[in-house]
Amino acid sequence: MSFLMLSRAYLTAVLLGLAALFAGLAIWLPPIDKESEVMDVMFVIDITQSMNVEDVVYQAQKVNRIDWSTSMVHEALQEMDCGSRAGLGIFSEYRSLILINPVEVCENYDVLVQALTRIDGPMAWAQASEVSKALFSLIKNVRKIKPSPAIVFLTDGHESPPLHETIRPRFVGTPGAVPGVLVGVGGDELLPIPRRDKHGDVIGVWEVKDVLHHDVYVSSRFNMPGAEKQVAKTEHLSSQKRAHLQGLAGIAGMDYISDVLQAKAIISAVKKVANTRPQIVKYSLAPWFSLAALCLLVWVYYPKRNKSIR
Repeated sequence: MSFLMLSRAYLTAVLLGLAALFAGLAIWLPPIDKESEVMDVMFVIDITQSMNVEDVVYQAQKVNRIDWSTSMVHEALQEMDCGSRAGLGIFSEYRSLILINPVEVCENYDVLVQALTRIDGPMAWAQASEVSKALFSLIKNVRKIKPSPAIVFLTDGHESPPLHETIRPRFVGTPGAVPGVLVGVGGDELLPIPRRDKHGDVIGVWEVKDVLHHDVYVSSRFNMPGAEKQVAKTEHLSSQKRAHLQGLAGIAGMDYISDVLQAKAIISAVKKVANTRPQIVKYSLAPWFSLAALCLLVWVYYPKRNKSIR
């Protein structure tokens, strides 16, 4: 047997020994303590009918705004450190409904993801979309949760019926008392809004005659002049209402981001405003040792390498 063959045999034995060692460490080495900055976040998704417009892109495919939002929240959960807590909610009509109070993300990841997969348009309990009222009521409800989580509110900002030009829902509270980020969803082009029946099936689109184009309720109640003036009739179409969302964020003392490409941008934005806290968490090194063992086995048994040895 040549010296070269002995050297290769010795190298193979060493690599296999290391692979066995790493595999053993992956199995028996206990988790280590690691200090991490954790936070609590309440993710709330707008499920009103304008969110069914398909004008956003996810993984190179055009999808509707609800599907994009649930996918982004799914990715955001993966970006959160163990020890952080996440809750889920939805918004329809003028109310935000909390589905899951904040729970630890790693231990409850499967539960959170399963809940996300069930969030869709047919869950909406009304056809109205009063974004301002929903956000303000959400802030009020979140303050009752201890410790209060930061809010991530994903919406296109489409108000239906539309708001009056000067009389708006009033925010009661201290701006910024509940930190949060409004995530704008949707493009800038006005597009038709899919119309669904009570079963969630698409039965066409909303037409110009089907919706209100100005706030007749407030105008009539206060007998304000100009209530019947001509307005642009575009409320049956939808785009992201950037200016409105920026204004809402300012009123509530929150941040506003848009044109999000990755969930990392959402987590980065919420970390800037959330009340983070240091916490010792159990961190497992098993995935890293397992990966090292796998790489060594691939190196030893990779067919092309074996051919070169022979």
